Amino acid sequence: MLKRLRFIILFSLGAACSGLAEKPVRSGGREQIPEWATNVVKSLEFGVLLEVEASLSDAAGRSESDIILATAAFDFEASFSEWLVGHVGLLWEQYDTEENNLDEAFITLHAHNEIPLYFLAGRFYLPVGKFESVFISDPLTLELAEIHKSAAMIGYDGQWMQLGAGMFNGDVKEGVPIGDNGDSTIEDAYAAVSITPCEGVQFGCYWLSDLMESDAQAELGEELAQEAGYEKHGGAGAFAHIHMGPLTLNAEYVSAIGEYDLVDGRYAPDALHLEAAVQLCEKCTVGLKYENSSDLFATRSTVPLSFADKYPGEVTGLAVVYALYKNTTVSAEYLHVEDLDNNERGDAVTVQLALQI
Repeated sequence: MLKRLRFIILFSLGAACSGLAEKPVRSGGREQIPEWATNVVKSLEFGVLLEVEASLSDAAGRSESDIILATAAFDFEASFSEWLVGHVGLLWEQYDTEENNLDEAFITLHAHNEIPLYFLAGRFYLPVGKFESVFISDPLTLELAEIHKSAAMIGYDGQWMQLGAGMFNGDVKEGVPIGDNGDSTIEDAYAAVSITPCEGVQFGCYWLSDLMESDAQAELGEELAQEAGYEKHGGAGAFAHIHMGPLTLNAEYVSAIGEYDLVDGRYAPDALHLEAAVQLCEKCTVGLKYENSSDLFATRSTVPLSFADKYPGEVTGLAVVYALYKNTTVSAEYLHVEDLDNNERGDAVTVQLALQI
């Protein structure tokens, strides 16, 4: 199948670009595929992720159950030269990204091998947050701060230090009507730095000029921007990741820098994620986590943890991940949540079957 895919891509590239060649190469009276196109296809890498989930929850005074195709993701990457790489990612998530499936599309320009500088432009996930977890449900830190935009970034990817900074045109602008996708002025920026002092250990921090630009907060941010006197407030976070033998530890905290004014008070969201995972054997990993948040509200009602309009103020959880076959895992998690709307509490169980190539 892969050979057939490569033949189709080679044929398409050759047909599309043969007119650009200065002098077509012929062999036996037939035009040959350009060498550069052959090299591109040889460098082609692709990935597939499929996740099917069944869930049962009893929280905030109601019980729910569901079976969904949670994720269908496809990634393609090709090197056009030693310094030029193209990447396209497609993502379909039930209830979430059913209409817009273009997740990422960007170009990376690398400097010389001895100078690990790069320039990245397109639509991609900004380096705001680590968000690592063995759980099925996303960390609350991700729900607060994850952001992917059309942006530009310059970075340094060294052996023990990684730096990245860039700018983008955000959607949350004072006085700009909801749904107009901001205006034509680039006003938002971000930066991140991480240090890897030794193998398996990484520490980092990051900053975003307006936390309301994050994926989960953008809808609320556009509403806030309609209020007179709206002021931007940045967001910042830090993380620690330690992997030692069978033990993996993750800690992350992200918060708004300042308070947003609301009609009924002030809004200063933050989230904390603490997790420990142990690989019990070659195929089985067990994880425990604790999370809390303040002023973290959902902008979509179908996120697994948003049992009501408010994300849990406190979460404790247990997860088990088992490698069923090569590239295939089955996972189960139990979550106990506190401090929902009206101080409600509840429980949720989710089982996931995942295939990753």
